[in-house]
Amino acid sequence: MPLLAEVLFYLRGLWLLFKADPAHARYLDFTERGVARSFWALAYCLPVMVASELVSLTRLVQPPIDLTLVALLRTALIQGLSWMAPLVVLGVVCMVSGLPRAFLKIIVATNWLSLPVNVFAALAIFLIATGLQPLATIVLIVFQTVLLGAFLFEIRIVYMLMNEKVLPTAAAIIASAITALLVTDIGTRYIVGG
Repeated sequence: MPLLAEVLFYLRGLWLLFKADPAHARYLDFTERGVARSFWALAYCLPVMVASELVSLTRLVQPPIDLTLVALLRTALIQGLSWMAPLVVLGVVCMVSGLPRAFLKIIVATNWLSLPVNVFAALAIFLIATGLQPLATIVLIVFQTVLLGAFLFEIRIVYMLMNEKVLPTAAAIIASAITALLVTDIGTRYIVGG
């Protein structure tokens, strides 16, 4: 499991990639080993993702669900699927677009980008769940702004990794976003029994 220093090293590479700085290649490992290591981001994120989802479902959803082992396992499964399904769709788009080499790079970048996004999202959900007004409202506004920024950041990264081709980038982003939203929506309905 990568230590914090290595994770911060990868996040620096993401920032350099966003800025189109060629030095990003020294920070991000786009080899098969790097792809495999990037999935450690899921190991870091999954506990935070599951905890924040359970806080949402037990504190913010009406009526709240009961916190059981089944709900915990379902939530972990859905969070894992919402991580993996968009990557599969991105792979298909990369193959159809004739950019198969971009796929491994996109996996590395999006996996490591998910780490700060999920940590911040969890922090925001926990603060919103406290119900402290107006703090919860301010946090919600900041949270939505950060999510929009992360989405734009990901668009830029995918664009750079797809050799600055607009149509494949648009297809990849739209397809992966729709897939993630569908998996999350269907999964949440499954958890709450709707």
